[in-house]
Amino acid sequence: MKEEHELNIVSFVGRYFNYILPEKEMDIVCLSVSGKEIIPLEGNRIHFYMIIIGVTGKTRIKAGSHQFLIMPNSVSVIPAESWVALEKPQKTFDAKFIFFEPSFIKKGWAYNHVLNDLMFINPNYPPTFPLKGKQQKDFLYKFNKISQEIDTEAPFGMEMIRLYLVQILFEYNRICEICLLNSDTSINRKFQIMHRFRQLVDVQFKENKAVASYADQMNITPKYLSECVTEHLGYPALKVIQNRILREAEVLLKYTEKSIKEISNELQFDSPTHFSRFTQHQKGKTPTELRQQP
Repeated sequence: MKEEHELNIVSFVGRYFNYILPEKEMDIVCLSVSGKEIIPLEGNRIHFYMIIIGVTGKTRIKAGSHQFLIMPNSVSVIPAESWVALEKPQKTFDAKFIFFEPSFIKKGWAYNHVLNDLMFINPNYPPTFPLKGKQQKDFLYKFNKISQEIDTEAPFGMEMIRLYLVQILFEYNRICEICLLNSDTSINRKFQIMHRFRQLVDVQFKENKAVASYADQMNITPKYLSECVTEHLGYPALKVIQNRILREAEVLLKYTEKSIKEISNELQFDSPTHFSRFTQHQKGKTPTELRQQP
């Protein structure tokens, strides 16, 4: 069995990318990497996320149970706790790498359940997708902005970096959904069910809080609906509904002057007490405490 090294981002980059970084903890690192700078990686578990934007040339990478090529005009997101191996790339290989700790992107971000959705990378298919048209330029623009913010250490730099990272993850997820909806893979049917369910929840979450209600509209059983959702999101269908209600509640509490009772009524809870129990169960805080938090 190969030895598993506990490497942070700095030590990982130093060992496998032939870069010398400052000897300090870094939660995010951006690198423009050519083929000659990569040392083949036989296999190591990473404890951080790795975003790869392919520019030129190719290299083969293994992430979890998948092997795939990093191609020109492609984006790949490899999640933390993945077992990663990287072959010697072509001499013409050039790519942009972003390494970041999961905790980094969540600092100061109110809607962690939204980030959890963005950061869930479905293990059922290779985490790489082609970039078309202006998408490549858009990803490279965000990479360059993150790199600039790291280098300049300007005020609010970390906040700007988090915003660019969230944009990258949103765009990756959008590309992922479009590709899978148009694919002929065996997981296409379940993905379409999950996608349709989320669309229905986004419209009906105030009046329909039961999984069975959505399953009836889709002519499937609640059990199968939850199975499809869990396979693609990592949690059951009921949690999708709860997260959508919670997101709306947090917006109404923070950005309107509506009373707790008015918000409870708008979200169609039986009573403010029921609404309070819901937020306490989901966030460990009452609506009043959610409203008062920074």
